[in-house]
Amino acid sequence: MDINSKNIALHVDDDNVALFDRSKDKTGAGLIAWFKRHKVQFGGSDATVDVDLDVVGPNGSIKYDAGEGFLRLTTLPLILSGLSFPLTTVTAKTSAAGYTLTAAEVVGGYVIDATNTGAIAPVMPTVAAVVALIPGWVAGTSFLFTYVNTGNQTVTLTTDASTQWTMTGTMTALTTTTRIYLCRILTAATGVVYGIGTFAN
Repeated sequence: MDINSKNIALHVDDDNVALFDRSKDKTGAGLIAWFKRHKVQFGGSDATVDVDLDVVGPNGSIKYDAGEGFLRLTTLPLILSGLSFPLTTVTAKTSAAGYTLTAAEVVGGYVIDATNTGAIAPVMPTVAAVVALIPGWVAGTSFLFTYVNTGNQTVTLTTDASTQWTMTGTMTALTTTTRIYLCRILTAATGVVYGIGTFAN
């Protein structure tokens, strides 16, 4: 039996239950969790158990209750690749008039700005636009966002037009510096951006 969703698939036969990322090879990088009798495998490592099973791995979990006779497989809220590391995209920006960042640029995690004149104030996308790119997000889902200022201007990250983001801490990246932000989702329409550190390029 095979059950398929948009991103995740479950395969069940007489001996095995496997949960995998549909965008990857089901026997390789895309394998999230595998169950065979009383053995469980996460990322190539086996663990032998007795009767009941409750194991959490880097990409998912398997729970088996022999007394109740049920098997439950789950994935972590966020799977961005077949590995336990997020995918990163690099975006180059330049505009003396400023701009609104897209959700893909923020979730991608790395923006380089080479604007050479004036102070600019890039605007965050809405929280709603961001969570639309994060399958299975839950309250507390977080990611880092790096802003590299290589230009001759001051950059101050600002909230979206609907003020769905609360900006906490220092949001400014001075000339030729990099600032790291932590974006934390609270609800489908609210979140917090923390300015957590800066360093020279």
